[in-house]
Amino acid sequence: MRYARAFSLAAGLVMGGISLQAQTLPEILDKYAAALGGADKLKAIKTQYTEGEMTFDAQQGMKVPIKKWVKQNEAMRMEFDVQNMKNIQVVRKDAAWQYMPVTTNMNVEEIDPLVRKLMQPQLDVTGELFDLAGKGKKVELAGQDTLNGEKVYKLKVTTAEGVNGFAYLDANTFYLVKATNEVEIKGYKTELVTRLSDYRKTVDGYAYPAQVEQTTGDTNVRIRVNKVEVNQPMADSLFEKPVAK
Repeated sequence: MRYARAFSLAAGLVMGGISLQAQTLPEILDKYAAALGGADKLKAIKTQYTEGEMTFDAQQGMKVPIKKWVKQNEAMRMEFDVQNMKNIQVVRKDAAWQYMPVTTNMNVEEIDPLVRKLMQPQLDVTGELFDLAGKGKKVELAGQDTLNGEKVYKLKVTTAEGVNGFAYLDANTFYLVKATNEVEIKGYKTELVTRLSDYRKTVDGYAYPAQVEQTTGDTNVRIRVNKVEVNQPMADSLFEKPVAK
């Protein structure tokens, strides 16, 4: 079940500088959007396709190839292969299903509503702090901090559902370098910590973190992103639940 849990929590977050004291929150958010490629580019994203490799530290560093398709604000499909078995998770706004033979369950089944809720942010590839009003989020500047010897801005993020988390932006690049969120699974509350690094840009100028590490409880997962394509055609059939035979 650790594979399912890790992928259920895996989410897609991505985010240049003046002196720390000179920045207001609106300026910080504007520079964050600019670092990602610019507001106009972000608004124009319709689809995103990603390929990479996921490493499970709890499984002696086992590496798993992954693929992910996202229709902005509509649907997400993730595939990962374990021992030549394809595993699939699909999340839409109003439904979610999975086929996870890695859990020894060979049936297509509905994803738990709470897990589906946790995965909803993966339907948005425009960035954690972009279009706050449209996403019903509230952000406050919580101060300044240091992360790995570098100055960062610490922002408190409150979702439309009232869930709080913190985002840390590099004070020079304005990339998101860390995010912390409280999550609850089957009545158990824990903190999900996401660290992002090695930012790259697509040929179209969109920035993304090529290295993502997520830790929750005793689970630590590292994702290496090798390929990102934006606004390529994407079939609706990718997100349709298979009909039982």
